[in-house]
Amino acid sequence: MKNYDIIIIGGGHNGLTTATILAKKGKKVLLVEKRNVLGGIAAGEEFHPGYFTSGLLHDTSGVRQDVIKELQLEKYGLEFLNERADVTILSSSGKHVTIKADENATSASIAKFSQKDAQAYKDYKDFLNKISRVINDLMDNPPPNINVDNLTMASLVVLAKKGLKLKGLGNKTMMELLKVAPMSVADFLDEKFETDFLKAGLAAPALYGSYAAPRSAYSTINLLLWECASRNHIKGGPQALINALEKAATAAGVTIRTSAEVEKIVLEESGSIKGVRLKGGEEIYASKVAASCTPKETFLNLFDDFEIDYELDFWISKIRSRGTTAKVNLAVNKIVELNGQNIEYARTGNNFNEMEKAFDPVKYKEATSNPFLDIHIPTATDSSLAPEGHSVVSVLVHHIPYDFAEGWSEAAKNKLGEDVLNILEIYSPGIKKSVEGMEILSPEDFEQRYTLTEGHIYHGEHFVDQLITRPIPACLSYSTPVNGLYLCGSGSHPGGGITCAPGSMAAAAILK
Repeated sequence: MKNYDIIIIGGGHNGLTTATILAKKGKKVLLVEKRNVLGGIAAGEEFHPGYFTSGLLHDTSGVRQDVIKELQLEKYGLEFLNERADVTILSSSGKHVTIKADENATSASIAKFSQKDAQAYKDYKDFLNKISRVINDLMDNPPPNINVDNLTMASLVVLAKKGLKLKGLGNKTMMELLKVAPMSVADFLDEKFETDFLKAGLAAPALYGSYAAPRSAYSTINLLLWECASRNHIKGGPQALINALEKAATAAGVTIRTSAEVEKIVLEESGSIKGVRLKGGEEIYASKVAASCTPKETFLNLFDDFEIDYELDFWISKIRSRGTTAKVNLAVNKIVELNGQNIEYARTGNNFNEMEKAFDPVKYKEATSNPFLDIHIPTATDSSLAPEGHSVVSVLVHHIPYDFAEGWSEAAKNKLGEDVLNILEIYSPGIKKSVEGMEILSPEDFEQRYTLTEGHIYHGEHFVDQLITRPIPACLSYSTPVNGLYLCGSGSHPGGGITCAPGSMAAAAILK
């Protein structure tokens, strides 16, 4: 029988962040991870002999700089680049534009096919720069208390300050923000740009992991949140972040156990946290537990029946987490170029009609044969991930349903892989015959491998109602109605992606 101050469930980037911050504050911390490797969706893995990914997800642009500084991750080998990675937007016609951190360079690239859009891009970035301090103030801090039945003077002061920040934008910018926030991302970008493939590429992050299409209301909010939060990136991708976090956690004194699956969260007779029981029967005790797994996994699978309040159980069960993302990893026996360019990150989409049509089948539990892709070629900057002269192509495939009516059989997954190869062939002729190996992960595979409820990469959909009070009002500030239980994963504020923000803010809430 072992006792700790706190047990962290899940060894992904958020779980490691929470554990390390608490250990650095003198807490005795145990982190338990179900799989035999740390990292969760940020873990890089060998998917074909000699070929490695750098993580399930690609984007590290939202990792919070204050977390990197607090945990001294650069001391543990992290290379933090204080600008976003270049992303190339591809058109099936052969055109492309690279979105760079330097907006003037991006504008000059756009000017080659549209002078109007070149200026529009500068105006677009100007608007984002103006609103970013308001957006980031909301997303980089714990959520304010908006429970009108339990408002304190301190809560009112916080709410008033946020209102003043909004007012501080000036009437013109404030009114524009209030106008565009409820819009569909298609309507928002149609007002600003004329080039179809540029609009589709800019809109894509608003739709990643979403049960939504370009013409879905409120999808603009997701785009604004992503644009404002994306400020930097990490050399080596998500796996490089995990490497540094693991070293920092070990140095801080965190006890880490892999291949240690939590079967149940154990309660005292009073209903307070007692500890956890691992698969196999071992019980480990602590007065606090922080779960970085999904809220649904935490409450619906890690407690015995009738142990938690019916109302809590009910509202947790109503969290929408309909996965719409799949993954195809390719081992390719040549250097892969896209539209004749050596590119590390790219997006497809072509136009809003294509993207809208790709989503339509999802509503009927069907899958499109023409999904839009988020492409990462990590070997463009790290040749060690594949044999010399070869490439790894990591593809996130969007608008692929978790609850596929036909079921995710091997034949269905092979069909998905073939569809992705057909699309890639447009941008990289000859790639199909150069593929040495392929791994295809459906949303169902995400659930089984990473314990992502319904295969949702963000632990729950990013839509306005599930962002304002994430995951539910009763668990808004990382604590829960179960005394001693906290949530520190992507299902909590400010949401999913590789950011470390939920883990950091949860640690602060626990220390309070």
